[in-house]
Amino acid sequence: MKTALQQRNAESKKPSSSSEKFFARMQPGLFTNLFGALDGILFFVKDRAGKFISIIRGTGVYDSSASRSGSRTTAGFTDYDLYPKSIADRIRADDRRVMETREPLMQVVELLVNPSRCAIGWHVTNKFPVLDSRGKVIGVMGTVQPCQDRFKKLLEGTRLDDVVSKIHEHSALKHSIEELADSVGMSPRQMGRHFHKILGMSPRDFMILCRMKTACERLIQTHNSVTEIALECGFFDQSAFAYQFRRSIGMSPLEYRKRYLTSIVAHSRVS
Repeated sequence: MKTALQQRNAESKKPSSSSEKFFARMQPGLFTNLFGALDGILFFVKDRAGKFISIIRGTGVYDSSASRSGSRTTAGFTDYDLYPKSIADRIRADDRRVMETREPLMQVVELLVNPSRCAIGWHVTNKFPVLDSRGKVIGVMGTVQPCQDRFKKLLEGTRLDDVVSKIHEHSALKHSIEELADSVGMSPRQMGRHFHKILGMSPRDFMILCRMKTACERLIQTHNSVTEIALECGFFDQSAFAYQFRRSIGMSPLEYRKRYLTSIVAHSRVS
């Protein structure tokens, strides 16, 4: 026979609302179909240590078998297995911030470089704390999606559209912050505040990352030397270029090229 305390504990574990009761009846893994149908969006869950519990890459195609397996990709690896250390360090710092503050991070714009998957590009990341039934933070979850088509939406109504487009299209040029700000009727300080608020970085940092993205593309699309690519990306000092590349991408330009070529060979063997 149950004691009064045991009865209360049992009652407290029961779903307390109609929505909770409904979700409790659902077959495990059904949300996998939902996330998988969102084309171009990656959904992830990580534990406190940063180990991926689940990754679902949206393909825009319904897959009825996904709900039975519970996840399209269940991995035991971390961000350090996916990205260069400098990028993984930044990602983990954001994870810790979300878990410590219990507040989400929304619309974070970042340049993600993954040589092992031959991928580089601007992405928008959203992160939320994962809580257990007692309200304790046990991890972080979120979404990552390509940002290129979303820049216009992020910048809508901010007067930064033209500035970002100009930096994107002419990343090798040495843009003057004062001239860029003046072109949209702002002071350099005002424009800097807008950049930080919307893109999470300064105009100068954005310019550098645009150059690094161009450099990565040149390294894998051409046979040009590092010196030539440095000049093409607006650097007149190869050592300065190499320093900035390592700082932003997490490895030297030659190492990036080598990793990409190695991954191409691996992919061709698999296919």
